[in-house]
Amino acid sequence: MAVKMINENGNVTVKTAKQVKTERTVRKVQKYITVALTVMIVLAISSVMVFATDGTTSDNTAPANVQTATMSGLSTIIWWLVRVAVLAIGGIPAVIKIVQGQADENPRDRNAGIATLVITAAVFGATFAIQNLIGI
Repeated sequence: MAVKMINENGNVTVKTAKQVKTERTVRKVQKYITVALTVMIVLAISSVMVFATDGTTSDNTAPANVQTATMSGLSTIIWWLVRVAVLAIGGIPAVIKIVQGQADENPRDRNAGIATLVITAAVFGATFAIQNLIGI
């Protein structure tokens, strides 16, 4: 089945349904990756700002008589929320894609799901690495 599309110049282009589906899948994956990276960057910047120095000391130790357990606990909760979001945004659709590709006997869809799952796992693992690098 061919799909006719009119671009901004008024020219008619014909794309197969497979091409349209591939373009939609690529856009979805780009969206998922963008959201995950945006959340990770915002959290990393926020975490770094929490432990920023005041310009007079070289280390990021807490001042005397200041309790930091609440902030550390909050930071840990936020990191776990990011991890759950990464899994929800990337992992669940990847598993669905793998199952659909296997059921339809379509190795391309199955392999796309596996690749997405691997990327999701790498981002999930990166959250632990970032958290340890920041020292929270």
